[in-house]
Amino acid sequence: MNLLTDNNHSAINSEIIEKEKMFEQMTEQYEIAPMPGQIDNEILSKLSGVSVATVGHLTWAGFMDHHRIAPRQFGKRIIGTAITLRLPTPDSTLLHYASGRLRPGDIVVIDRAGDSRLACLGGNVAYGLARSGALGAIVDGPICDPDEIAEHDLPVWSFGVSPITTRRTGPAGSLNLPVNCGGVVVHAGDLIMADDSGVICIPRAEAAVLANAAAAKEATSTQRRADMKAGATLGALSGADDLVAEYGVSVEVAQ
Repeated sequence: MNLLTDNNHSAINSEIIEKEKMFEQMTEQYEIAPMPGQIDNEILSKLSGVSVATVGHLTWAGFMDHHRIAPRQFGKRIIGTAITLRLPTPDSTLLHYASGRLRPGDIVVIDRAGDSRLACLGGNVAYGLARSGALGAIVDGPICDPDEIAEHDLPVWSFGVSPITTRRTGPAGSLNLPVNCGGVVVHAGDLIMADDSGVICIPRAEAAVLANAAAAKEATSTQRRADMKAGATLGALSGADDLVAEYGVSVEVAQ
């Protein structure tokens, strides 16, 4: 038995089956919806000093799976308007097309339909997105050329890295229709926030209310740090001391 040959045949067969499954999703067309209106500057201004984790104190909804979607460069932070792409096959034509239509303040959100092998975004694509004024990209799938992407100063959050890339193979996919990214449904025009802690999608209709609440929460957090620096304890400020005083019980521990 030639194990090397058998293993090669097995790998080739697996790859053929994988590709057949992906091409089954071909729609023979590109579905393209209009570019959405951008998030209001007043909302963006209120969120300019707010971290994703601060929003996490206010809601559990809209956060992309942090085990799946992670930053490729640290120390980056973006807030902007979602432009959605679904690329369900090895074809990345629509991403190239979209790169010439993005506006400053847009954030590209890409649904790779479960593929974790083929990278749709690399150095040249990142350069094209950066040139358009895009703030960054969120990819539920791998990227390649992370060093080049960093050189182009395009913040990216993705599901890992892969050296194997997509192609322009034939019509399939959508632009500015709803996608699933990191387990969250994202609509074109939604608000995207991303930093070292993770990524959240805030529905457009909820953005103004959440921005007000998040800005107030951030201010409270800043004041709390100032109070602790002046000598107050966290438990006294947060109310934890009062709760333990009300519900705490003494427990005897054998010596």
